[in-house]
Parts: sequence; structure tokens; C-alpha cells
Amino acid sequence: MSWRVIGTLDTILISYFWTGHGRKALAIGGSEVLTKVGLYYLHERIWARIPLGTVRRLSPFTTGTDPSAKPLRDSSLRSVLKALSWRAVGTLDTIFVSYLWTGDMSKALVIGSTDVLTKVGLYYLHERIWARIPLGTLRLLFRSKAEREKSEAPPAETA
Repeated sequence: MSWRVIGTLDTILISYFWTGHGRKALAIGGSEVLTKVGLYYLHERIWARIPLGTVRRLSPFTTGTDPSAKPLRDSSLRSVLKALSWRAVGTLDTIFVSYLWTGDMSKALVIGSTDVLTKVGLYYLHERIWARIPLGTLRLLFRSKAEREKSEAPPAETA
């Protein structure tokens, strides 16, 4: 979710920069939220059917030593290919949505071109920030009141 917010704000700012129209920029960014969610789902479904770059590896959550119990995981090559294919789909979507709202192919192309450059850099920064947050930290922030009270209660005495 955090990336979708950052990506959408980036698209809105780029669209505003190139069109000079706040409403068009908001329309492009808002439309993209809907199209990108659907396209990303389809992108992942297609990649789920492509075995290229899947390997059996132990994960921190795997128990036992049975080799067949090792889950399929993405290799580095697969991750790079998925990232590149998604960026291509995402850029084409940005160009298409921008054209629908501006009616100007040259503006749509420049918005899409700029979007590629900023998204790669922003996504890298986004991932580096998330890499610094310990796993499970956010879950602690959203615990229910009962869960917080239980974890803050003093330990029970043992006899």
C-alpha cells in the first residue's frame, strides 16, 4: 500500500508538471490506482504460470529437512525479469491513461517517460527504507487494545 501511495503521488506530480492542470493530474493519478491494481493482479497471475527462474529453497519459515518440502522461491533473475516486465506494463498504462485524460499523445509519452525514471529511483528508496524496518514492527502498531494490554501486563508469578 505504501508503494501505491508513493507511486500515485509521483504520477500526479509528473502529470501536473507536464500538463499544468491540477484536475487532469489528479484524474490521471486516480485512474491509475484502479488500472494498476487490476494490471498488477493480471501480471502476477501470468508470472505464476511461468516456471522460469523458480528454485526450491529453504525459507526461514520452512521446518524439517525433506527436500520436497522446500518451497518454490523466485531466483534473482526471475525477480529482475518480473520487475522489468511490470515496469513496461506500468509505463504503457501511464501513457494510455495520460492520453485518455489529455488527448495529447506527446504529453502522454513525456509523462510516461518521466514516470519510468522517477519510479525506478523512488522504488529503490522505498525498498531501502522498508529494509530498515524490522519484520513485524508494523503489526505491533496495529494490535487490538486487548492484545496491547496483555503484552504490557506484568508476567504471572510461578510457584
